[in-house]
Amino acid sequence: MEFDLKSLDRDWIEGISGQELLARVQCRAKSIQGQDELIVIDRIDPHDFTIELFAAILVGRSIALANPNWGAQERKQFDALIGRGVAPSDSRSSRTNYPSACRQNKVILVPTGGTTNGIKLAIHTWKTLESACKGLQQFLGGAAIDSCCVLPLYHVSGLIQLFRAYHSGGYIRFDEDEVEDCCLSYVPTQLSRALSDEKRIQALSTTRVIFVGGAPMPQSLAKEARKLKLPVMPVYGMTETAAMVAAIPVADFLTDSRIGALPIGDAKIEIDSSGRICIQSPALFKGYYGGEVLDLTRGYLSGDEGYIDESERLHVSGRIDRLVISGGEKIDPHEVEDAVGAISGIEEVLAVGLPDVEWGQKLVVYYTGQELVDWKKHLKEQLVSYKLPKEMLRVDRLPLDEKGKFLKPS
Repeated sequence: MEFDLKSLDRDWIEGISGQELLARVQCRAKSIQGQDELIVIDRIDPHDFTIELFAAILVGRSIALANPNWGAQERKQFDALIGRGVAPSDSRSSRTNYPSACRQNKVILVPTGGTTNGIKLAIHTWKTLESACKGLQQFLGGAAIDSCCVLPLYHVSGLIQLFRAYHSGGYIRFDEDEVEDCCLSYVPTQLSRALSDEKRIQALSTTRVIFVGGAPMPQSLAKEARKLKLPVMPVYGMTETAAMVAAIPVADFLTDSRIGALPIGDAKIEIDSSGRICIQSPALFKGYYGGEVLDLTRGYLSGDEGYIDESERLHVSGRIDRLVISGGEKIDPHEVEDAVGAISGIEEVLAVGLPDVEWGQKLVVYYTGQELVDWKKHLKEQLVSYKLPKEMLRVDRLPLDEKGKFLKPS
């Protein structure tokens, strides 16, 4: 991994001068110089994270990012993947000897997944992350990218914002106190909550762009954002593609929120014979560390279904693994979410399939807003009987984690 050390010596991160950042990176680099180790970074403070990251890059170490909020099960999975037992940590970071696979090609391992399918470490390099940044910069018109990062840096959606500021000559802050002319990255839930506050709406109207990804955006939310003329850009991507790989330009979104997404940078997107989205991109990961070898010569076959319209735009139908099969019938949860969301007084909706002895899976809908009484009457007009939820649960907040993913009940 190579980078221009002098690029750190500018005031590009809120709360720390370029000179201080450079000095602390060089000091930290000296302390790890000559050690044949994989650097595991699980720092919470964004400045400490940044210093640890660039120090490791400066001395040519491979890096593994870890979520400091993991429980014992996730940490055990992570330790097994990188080939170590639990070791004492140095503040919020710990180090261990890394397997020989990382010796020749220095990599950045970014965690993805969770307790259901187990943690995976997507293998990225300086070049894949740089390609993702340059592709987006070009997509946005070429100017430097200033960001207000409110997502964790150990997630690809947070990490890539730091790299965008570095590579584009932009600026980054780790809050959203001053968002004017900056880029924000939200999951739909964050946007929905922001739109409940008049002051936040006014602030959001001054942003350069609001990227919204991580989960499908409900049509009701899209409609509200369009009504407010907010610079929303729905995006599609994942850890494996170094965050967003396709997006709907703001002008297009404001015209029609259902319009398809365009590839970002040099990405090429196709649909295979089963309807799954296949992605080729210079920002594509190199496989999963510690996992089976993947053949990526023809691109990465995602777990998402979709189609490409006559205008060569991508439409994402949803996750294959979100498909609910109840009593032998297949149910698209997005269809149910749209139907429930169309009921007056409903704010946010999440439809999921939960294990059930009788049905195999039962369709459960979580919603916020007004308490529903005759919901079956409303939905029978929109949905066939087997698509009607087995349970409708009103909640104060949808059971979603910080990335917008469903938190399964324990």
